[in-house]
Amino acid sequence: MNFLHQYFEHILARNAFINKVIILSIVFFSLHFTGFSQVLEELDAISPLNEELVAIKKGNAWAFVNEKGVKVIDFREDLVASQIDNALYPTFVEGKCLIKKLLNDEYFYGYINKEGATIIEPQYLNATNFTNGYAMVIKLDKSKMGNNNVLGKEMINSKLEEYVIDASGKIIKFLDNSRGYIPSTTGAQKAPLFKSKFIAPHMAAVKNNDGKWTIYTF
Repeated sequence: MNFLHQYFEHILARNAFINKVIILSIVFFSLHFTGFSQVLEELDAISPLNEELVAIKKGNAWAFVNEKGVKVIDFREDLVASQIDNALYPTFVEGKCLIKKLLNDEYFYGYINKEGATIIEPQYLNATNFTNGYAMVIKLDKSKMGNNNVLGKEMINSKLEEYVIDASGKIIKFLDNSRGYIPSTTGAQKAPLFKSKFIAPHMAAVKNNDGKWTIYTF
């Protein structure tokens, strides 16, 4: 009797083990075909591969997939398109992609990394992609001029300033080409255009208000 009892226990244990192996195999193959591969359908635009990522568009939102077709940054509407091969796509340059955020009827620009985390908060009225470790940005500088006693309001002077920043967002160089600016009161307006450009890894050219150019090194 003891022998038969042990025999049946052995059979039951073996069957339980086999069932567990079957269940784990089913789970593994399910994950393999559903979790690690996916079908991306009904896309409105697809960018060229850049820095091992492809931008895909659906409606007004963009996402990024890697070379295996796995979505690494989900669809979002704050990604900023850049000119690539005569078309506009969001793109990563030196590991950073431009984003924008609407604040008080103005779009402000910043940067995310390849995990989709914000690494430089949206704070610029315009910004370029990074090149050789640097980017150009336009900031809005506001200064109090006095008070309007008739209207009971402060008089604020708004002007645009252009800077060179590094990968951490630190200002590296002030580009002296201040110009007046009237913030929008009726809705988001287009980003102001740059009057500066990189001409070498550590050199920028600035077009002054009189049409003449000045070169800065940094």
